[in-house]
Amino acid sequence: MPETTAELSPLQRAQALYDLRRAREPFFGQNADLFGEPAWDILLDLYIAQERGIDTCVSDACIGACVPSSTGIRWLAILEERGLIERESDRFDARRRSVRLTRRAREVLTAYLLSC
Repeated sequence: MPETTAELSPLQRAQALYDLRRAREPFFGQNADLFGEPAWDILLDLYIAQERGIDTCVSDACIGACVPSSTGIRWLAILEERGLIERESDRFDARRRSVRLTRRAREVLTAYLLSC
């Protein structure tokens, strides 16, 4: 186990940030929605999944951000418009759409994670 944050990989840093965001929810209960950042949660969740080689569908992205589907889908559209994510049809199930970070978004997130 790494001793300092300098020893953490970008994946470990992303997971730690994501876990810290989820850890506060039980403490704030009904007020946890005050701290919502669906776009950031989606980006972190997609980064973690991609680094682990896991495909993410639209519904999984919404679950990972801990938001209702309507909110998650709206934020996915915004992230796609801004060139941070891309969607494609699932090869095995035409009803599903996969979501992933663009190369540029992955590079930016990696740079950010290495800086903190």
